[in-house]
Amino acid sequence: MQPADATAAGAAPLAGAADALCVPAATGALRARLQGAIDAELDWGADVQHCLAGVRPQGDGVRLIYKGTVPGTGPLLLVFGLSPLRPGESARNVPVNLTVVREGSGQFFATQGEDKCALDSVTQVPLPGDTPMYRLEGRGYCTQPARAVAGDGSVLVSRFDVVAVVPARPDAPGTGKPTAAAAR
Repeated sequence: MQPADATAAGAAPLAGAADALCVPAATGALRARLQGAIDAELDWGADVQHCLAGVRPQGDGVRLIYKGTVPGTGPLLLVFGLSPLRPGESARNVPVNLTVVREGSGQFFATQGEDKCALDSVTQVPLPGDTPMYRLEGRGYCTQPARAVAGDGSVLVSRFDVVAVVPARPDAPGTGKPTAAAAR
């Protein structure tokens, strides 16, 4: 996958409460195949808002967030929890917890565990700059679907490729950990 630059594509910044969940990142991409209650082939690149990755709220891995719209389905949010993986680490066979949200509909689908999806491989390469950041790339799959949290239905994400920017510090924006700027 080639890096995508959401800023160059003119992506509008997210506002209000959405900023807490998705701190805009200039680079990111998601390709995925969804089947079931949501049937879509995602190829989100420069034309889709990307979120800065971060440390999972439990502090036990990395969280990737992607937001986009699917014709006929509406806005989607996909959250990938990679554990155990730290910013800057590369690894193979990394367990993934996946949540798919149909925003505005109240529909949530979750694998509810890290035994249903995995990244075959994930690499993190340092990015130039004053703030330590990594470019994460990974390729993964799910062997079982994300099931509806309430109600019926499921979504199988049979394959996915991810590109994201991961801050090295657990207290950086977008990591789920408060910063001095966020407290103001």
